Amino acid sequence: MQNIYTESCPLWDRGPSRYSEYPACTQTVLSDKITENTKEKGRREHMSFVGLTFFKDHIIGYGDTKSSRFVGGAFQDDKKRQRVPKIFKTRDYIVCTYDINSFKTVGEDSKEIFIEDWLKENMNEVTYPEDLFKRFHDYLMKHENLLALNEYVRFFAGYIEMGQRVYVKAVINKMELSIKRQYVVEPFPVYGGANEYVEYFNKNPMLLMSNEQDIKENIKQAVDKFDEELPYNSVGGDIIVKTWSPQK
Repeated sequence: MQNIYTESCPLWDRGPSRYSEYPACTQTVLSDKITENTKEKGRREHMSFVGLTFFKDHIIGYGDTKSSRFVGGAFQDDKKRQRVPKIFKTRDYIVCTYDINSFKTVGEDSKEIFIEDWLKENMNEVTYPEDLFKRFHDYLMKHENLLALNEYVRFFAGYIEMGQRVYVKAVINKMELSIKRQYVVEPFPVYGGANEYVEYFNKNPMLLMSNEQDIKENIKQAVDKFDEELPYNSVGGDIIVKTWSPQK
């Protein structure tokens, strides 16, 4: 696969922009590595499998719905949460999330904040995913009783504006906000989550360069494979696939 020339910059490199508070950036090269998998350690690292595939005039998002709990030093199914959506879209963009899917609060009113609920309540309030991620980080910072120090929420987002495909990646916890934005020149998939799945699709990324039904079936085949091979498969449940395209 050829290198893709993009524009990329972190949140703090702000400059003038016509469409958002987020910047026009210097040109860089996106390497042949077409996946995004992270190495930070956490209680629930590398959970789920989600991704986006960028085509000329649409973006396909996909993800599993399994939820896991860390109990007694091992992972197990979260029986209380049977189906956790990880793909969301508005008229303006599509976003997927992986690794942890909730934060816990401490104190007398201890409870759990579910990321999918927060996204549903806030996504339509902003036009750009960059602004959504900043809004989410602000939310974590303002709630002193919210535990969000050592666990990360990771996002992929995409949209097409004036014919230009834009890919946005974010890593967020209470003490850190990292946002990078890249322009996509040619079709490609970006995906992340459980290491086994990232390595599996690294070997044949074309499995994710198809239509909704084929992508869904290819992910299901991977789930069946790792159900047999792994002591605990952190990916599973219904596979959700959604297509986003710009509003005419």
